[in-house]
Amino acid sequence: MTTVAPRIAQLPVDPSLISLAYHHEHPVQAYEFEDTLEVWSVTARIDAEVLAEDLAASSDRDDESLDAVQDVVVGRMSFVRVRMFGPDRPFEAMDAHTGDVAGIGEVVLDVAAGEWDPALEAALAHPVGDLLVMDRVVLESAWRGFGLGPVLAGAAIRRLSQGCAAVACEPGSADGRELTEDQHREAAAKLGRVWARVGFEPFQDGVHVLDCHLQRTEDLLAERRAEFSALCRTWQTHHRQ
Repeated sequence: MTTVAPRIAQLPVDPSLISLAYHHEHPVQAYEFEDTLEVWSVTARIDAEVLAEDLAASSDRDDESLDAVQDVVVGRMSFVRVRMFGPDRPFEAMDAHTGDVAGIGEVVLDVAAGEWDPALEAALAHPVGDLLVMDRVVLESAWRGFGLGPVLAGAAIRRLSQGCAAVACEPGSADGRELTEDQHREAAAKLGRVWARVGFEPFQDGVHVLDCHLQRTEDLLAERRAEFSALCRTWQTHHRQ
């Protein structure tokens, strides 16, 4: 926290107000791979009403300025849950979604058998359950550099990974920037270290895997939550003294 604290004043508003909104939509009558693959969009944001209430209690803003307060978008994430025992072959469902998700599927699954890759199955503590793919995690620029990525992703994983054996991701830039090959490798290495803070470990071919059944995973998530609480206290101390 010592590297974050000197810059805490740069955060736009109190980070303790951040909430995660989950969205998953599916037809009642499933078609194609709807019974095998679930796509979840997660938005990290601060609700305008919540922010206005906080500002009213902690500042002398007038009603007009409070009425003008809008939602604050902190970031967005996307996850894909693959049902390993669904009606379809897992990889076929992943391949029909996006190339990035299919690429992860090729590494962690035995494509022909529709099961876990033998090497991953041997590495997992309890290789029974679904697969959760962390597809994208993108923070708005004002919220980067404070360690929020692992906090928000870890919180979402904790909600979405119930009944999963593993979470997989392929670290790399997800904000649309054009990168050279060297920049891509550097970004992947940097993000690999970031995601290691919630339990991801390198597996094969650039794919990292989090074992959902390890106590270490829970311990790391608890550490990130504790860091976030400290971050919030530091912000509040600085702005409300």
